[in-house]
Amino acid sequence: MIFIVIQHAKQTTLIKKYWDLYESKKELPYIVKPSMPIMYFGNIKKYLESPIRIVTVGLNPSRRDFPEPDPFQRFQSMKQDHYYHFNQQYISALNQYFDDDPYNAWYNPAFENMLNGLDASFYNKKENTALHTDICTPLATNPTWGDLTKEAKMDLQTTGVPLWHELIDYLEPDIILISAAGEHLSKIQFETVKDWETIYTSLRDKPYLINSKQVKLSSGKVSSIYFGRASELPFGLVGAEEQFIIGKHIKTITEKAKNPAAFMPFIHPGLKVEGEDGDMFGWGEKVQ
Repeated sequence: MIFIVIQHAKQTTLIKKYWDLYESKKELPYIVKPSMPIMYFGNIKKYLESPIRIVTVGLNPSRRDFPEPDPFQRFQSMKQDHYYHFNQQYISALNQYFDDDPYNAWYNPAFENMLNGLDASFYNKKENTALHTDICTPLATNPTWGDLTKEAKMDLQTTGVPLWHELIDYLEPDIILISAAGEHLSKIQFETVKDWETIYTSLRDKPYLINSKQVKLSSGKVSSIYFGRASELPFGLVGAEEQFIIGKHIKTITEKAKNPAAFMPFIHPGLKVEGEDGDMFGWGEKVQ
């Protein structure tokens, strides 16, 4: 009971911080109007009940999450009068996102195939239910992140990145999946427990690598981050079938975490991997 009360208090504090941030930024010309801050996308109740807690990471919400002429069609609860507690209304809207016409054109090719390999899904149809978060800011922008000015990005990141860390501390995921320009990894400031290592290598002219590190959250929980280079979409340099295979491999690692000696990195036979960290992480890619 005490744990539940503490978690509820943390959630209430986070909601206030997210909405305070939105109120302070909503009049900026590049913030989508009308909109709201997105603490996360997905069903948090089912996430917390999942045997493996998985969080995916993007940069910021899309303007397509607030489409015209019905900006809140994906967040139906927010269209209703505040006939019950506002925090409940907000959490209900977030929880129902993948039930109420989600932006499938992005989520399905970006993360869903890999999640399925982990016996997980955004859509509450697997053993594990994942949540999506955004590391740069919880605010939808127009133009998209890549086309914002450096000044706008800096302004949003200054508040958004620390807030994302607070959210991850609250969610306590086992797995964090991120695929973006490599320089965004430097935004993750949790204490490193085990530094980057390659856990999956795909045979091709330019090998595709999945790299992993372990970090410690404020509670002491250790989370594993998995990173792969992106193209137009997260993990877009590999097809759906291979994304599924990668997900299965990560699931195997997670299940064997208590027996590290049983784990061997996945690599195609006969493949010799050469290259600097810049090749592994895409440091030279344009930050979007």
